[in-house]
Amino acid sequence: SIESIDEEEVRRAMNNPIGSKRLKDIVCPGDTIAIVTSDISRPMPSYKVLPVVIEELKSAGVEEKAITIILALGIHRKHTEEEKRRLVGEEIYRSNIRIIDSDKEKCIRIGYCKHGTPVDIFEPVLNADKRIAIGNIEFHYFAGYSGGNKALMPGVSSYDAIQSNHMHMLDANAIVGNLDTNPIRQDIEEITDFIPIHFIVNVVLNDRKQIIKAVAGDHVKAHREGCRFLDKLNKVSIK
Repeated sequence: SIESIDEEEVRRAMNNPIGSKRLKDIVCPGDTIAIVTSDISRPMPSYKVLPVVIEELKSAGVEEKAITIILALGIHRKHTEEEKRRLVGEEIYRSNIRIIDSDKEKCIRIGYCKHGTPVDIFEPVLNADKRIAIGNIEFHYFAGYSGGNKALMPGVSSYDAIQSNHMHMLDANAIVGNLDTNPIRQDIEEITDFIPIHFIVNVVLNDRKQIIKAVAGDHVKAHREGCRFLDKLNKVSIK
């Protein structure tokens, strides 16, 4: 079935992390875990990825009650309970895992990016012992690509931080497919100078929203591998 093919690909990526130890070798029993994933406005099939991630956390001795799934709203509206259930899947929704929306009003400022963007992170994400970011990688019209650290900035950031970051849209380098000289992406990448993301799981979807590639591991190296896959799939050079 498509479900199992999707899950197999996520498991393959988790078993072969890029630039990182396996997740089960990063977390310890007793750790509190924040898993940040996309809200309902994104095509990210969290309900396919989360079970594999949680299975591995449990294999390392992490208990359900130590895990919080944060749905990254940015400045979007809150979810209904029905939407939360749809995003995480029935089994996780019914478990002892806490599922919450991020709240742009409940962020703590931990510094400033070199472009002056404040680094404001939602408290439960900041206070967790270990942070895992989940997302899908697609071309993004001003951040270059989605995925990677974008789960935290702007995903679980304050209104001020998001506003300040999005001001760079006016920069000529803030364009689709550009990472290195893109000021929006530079802000996003700098987040981890202040607060580590311990592991990411990102997926590339086809036009039927099926997972055709998963990458896991280091928040930069795994993300870039996913971007390269997307380029091979969809990028065309023109004169």
